[in-house]
Amino acid sequence: MSSPTEKAPTQETNEERTKNAPTPHNTDPPRQKWYQWFAPTDTPAERRLILKLDSLIIVFLFLAHWAKVLDSSATSTAYVSGMKEDLALYGNQLNYLNTVYMVGFITMQIPLTLAMTRCPVNYFLPAADLLWGVFTLAQYKASSVTQLYALRFFVGALGGFFFPAVQWYLGSWYKRTELARRGAIFFIASQVGSMSSGYIQAGAYARLDGRYGIEGWRWLYIICFACTIPIAFLGLCLLPSTPDKCNSRFLTEAEILLAQERMASEHREPRQPFTLPRIKTILKGWRLWILVSFAFFFSQADGVSSNSGLSLWLKAEGYTVENINTITTVSPAVTIVSSIICGVVSDIYDAKVALIATTACLNIFACIVLAIWNVPLGLKFFAFFLAGTANGIAAIVYAWANEICARSAEERALVISAMNTIGNTFGAWIPLFVWKTVDAPRYLIGYNWNLALDVCMLVMLFVLRYFWVREKRLGCV
Repeated sequence: MSSPTEKAPTQETNEERTKNAPTPHNTDPPRQKWYQWFAPTDTPAERRLILKLDSLIIVFLFLAHWAKVLDSSATSTAYVSGMKEDLALYGNQLNYLNTVYMVGFITMQIPLTLAMTRCPVNYFLPAADLLWGVFTLAQYKASSVTQLYALRFFVGALGGFFFPAVQWYLGSWYKRTELARRGAIFFIASQVGSMSSGYIQAGAYARLDGRYGIEGWRWLYIICFACTIPIAFLGLCLLPSTPDKCNSRFLTEAEILLAQERMASEHREPRQPFTLPRIKTILKGWRLWILVSFAFFFSQADGVSSNSGLSLWLKAEGYTVENINTITTVSPAVTIVSSIICGVVSDIYDAKVALIATTACLNIFACIVLAIWNVPLGLKFFAFFLAGTANGIAAIVYAWANEICARSAEERALVISAMNTIGNTFGAWIPLFVWKTVDAPRYLIGYNWNLALDVCMLVMLFVLRYFWVREKRLGCV
């Protein structure tokens, strides 16, 4: 018999067992492998939803982006393929055509992207594509340069908002650990387009010139239209709207609810009324100004690969046209590979800062080599090709903007479109002073300018990181 001071043995409660249980050494969830499309934490339902979204969204966006690249080079190709003589384009009229196109491209990016946030995206994007195709086709009937001016403005306007609108749209469906890869797939469509457009246009002109009484240069616009319209109708059939107001015939109610829960877990807010107080709040915040400032340096830092330095140098060295066309395809190939690598690594390891910084350093090295110029032949080739990595971080930059502005759909739309607009605005006129044709093939000013941009981009990268880390520490995300 126990003494009065002794306590009778009691059964250990669940709470006590949990408290006394040994702490596991590793409680981190399993990390996704680089070759895995899904995260280990994704449920079977999530995996089915992601596959559906990729089939419905990514396929259309890739094809639509590829088709737009065809048009961006069609006018230059048409100019040297008979349009100049047929329409009596002399003096600076080709430059004026490009200027009018860029005016539409730049001025309508922000308004049309914001307009899309007020409309069902599954109708807005394909409808814009249809109109873009119609205006592209109308160029084949142009009989004067005045008509082309008007048409090029609308083509620029309807095509210009596509990139920022798509970045916003992807951010409405995908988690931050999925965005960079999808953005990379979308982005490399432009590189595939630039690699294939020359072959398509050359073949079309050779085989169709004079067919049915239509000059070869006019056929180029017909082909752009023929590529665009089926893709636009594909979008009308497939695209879902955004999760908050989704009316897709291919997604079940349970999948739409799951998509909404996924975005809620990311603090990705649905669309709200675009009121004046909301606009003032966005304008007073740091996100717009810091991200747009960063975008200025990032958007201009691809000057080595975008200003034909490699092709002009090869021509000056006496390479044949065939060899020049073959060698210059390496740069977009480097961009494609670096985009995929950056997208995968960014999603899996959340290594945006490290990837952006590494890419900037690689391009600083390339610019130093090219600025010196008198270097071994192999090193010069390496520098030109290495510069192709500059655009490999585009998907990461815009995925990060989606993450930073997650709490406001309207802020995401305004910031992303403003980032793209600032890049295109300065990119339209800075090359006239920095990448002068008379300096080719050794663009000494251009390579030093590009070097300075990469250094400034590194500085702004850590400024951006400081603000973002501070906001997360304060619990605002």
